Amino acid sequence: MTPHRDGGTGFTLVELMIALALGLLVTAGIISVFVSTSKAGNVQTQMARLQEEGRYAMGQIGSDLSMAAGLYGANTGGLATQETYGYMDGLRSPTAYAQYASLGLPDNTAILANPPAAPYPLPSRIYVSGYECSTAACTPAVPIAVAPAMGTAAGNRVPGADVLTVRYVSGRGWSVVEGGSAQVCDATNNLTSLSIATQTGDAPLSSFQTGDLALLTDGSAAAVFKVTRTGGVFTPASDFPGYAPGCVDTQTDARLFNFTRDFTTVTYYLQLLADSNPDAPAGHRVAALMRKVNGGAAEEIARGVERLDFRYVIENASGGVIVLAADNVAAGTDGSGNAIACPLQPDLSAFTGATLAELQQGCLWRALRAIEVHALVANATLLPTLSAGELAYRYSCDGSAACANTGAAQVPAALTTPLPNGLDKRMLRREFVGLYSVRNYNP
Repeated sequence: MTPHRDGGTGFTLVELMIALALGLLVTAGIISVFVSTSKAGNVQTQMARLQEEGRYAMGQIGSDLSMAAGLYGANTGGLATQETYGYMDGLRSPTAYAQYASLGLPDNTAILANPPAAPYPLPSRIYVSGYECSTAACTPAVPIAVAPAMGTAAGNRVPGADVLTVRYVSGRGWSVVEGGSAQVCDATNNLTSLSIATQTGDAPLSSFQTGDLALLTDGSAAAVFKVTRTGGVFTPASDFPGYAPGCVDTQTDARLFNFTRDFTTVTYYLQLLADSNPDAPAGHRVAALMRKVNGGAAEEIARGVERLDFRYVIENASGGVIVLAADNVAAGTDGSGNAIACPLQPDLSAFTGATLAELQQGCLWRALRAIEVHALVANATLLPTLSAGELAYRYSCDGSAACANTGAAQVPAALTTPLPNGLDKRMLRREFVGLYSVRNYNP
């Protein structure tokens, strides 16, 4: 007699075990797909943030570099020659009638040890001062007034990252030829006084405070000097007896600027910051691009920028160009240590000895045509699940003094060991490169 099941049907133990095994396999597959998708999504999110930070950093740097050495009406272009020297050099290198130490420029590393005894053209290194840095030191040395000391603790400057200071005139100044403005000149065309009538949109004259220096330019020549102000009347002064700033050509749109406040100083460097992410490991640090304006507190521009290299395109007397690091530009040599002749200099015949040598120091900054920027940007968030191969990156300044893009991709080893700059290896990294013309070419 054949047995039969009484009532409802059920599952045997074997059937239950088979069903459970199949369910576990399906669940494992779903979890695997979820983990893989989540990992890929996290990587894509971090890469998008990296790209955004890198693009913003390069855009901000490029905006300032394109203004480097900019004075009012100084978009002259071309290397200074004997033919252009007499006409244009007064604009390219304004004559200072104030003692060098009295210029009061922030982040100033170009102070003369031998102050001149006569009006002098502002040295070209005033406008651009670069620092080539290894993980051990920078050349020239970076004073603490310019940027923090290098180190691997939070608050230190990132070891091996270059530093750059640029200066340019910002603002519109005050017109000296419109709306009743007038200048009074003596028999030798020296400026006796200058009356300013403000126009719509001008800054109030009260912003010109006691001790501020004036910059007066007519698009062909410029001078920096002390003044006293009574209402709208400016009376020039000179630290050098027997010398006085000259009157300007009122047939042009001549303007007066507050040199102390309108001559903007911008310094870029990288700094290590403590990671504020509560999920980050204890002591984890990130790097950030910092921008300091007029010697004030530095502002964080972009997080994750951990390497920064500048290369300077210098034009020689024959019109050719050479790409140099900051230490070579400052020393006046090429990459092999061979001397490079200075471009044509402003008239320095009134100076001799140590003062002359200091005014000529860093003369190659006078022939700067463009600045090339290399930045290595990390996503600033740890990705410990990625392999060394997935974390590989290329940085063209590795193993190349000229930052030529010839190096192989870097595959980080010993992922839990920090980099020489103190940063973690377990982050995505990509290089950003920009070439920015110095439009106010001011040799």
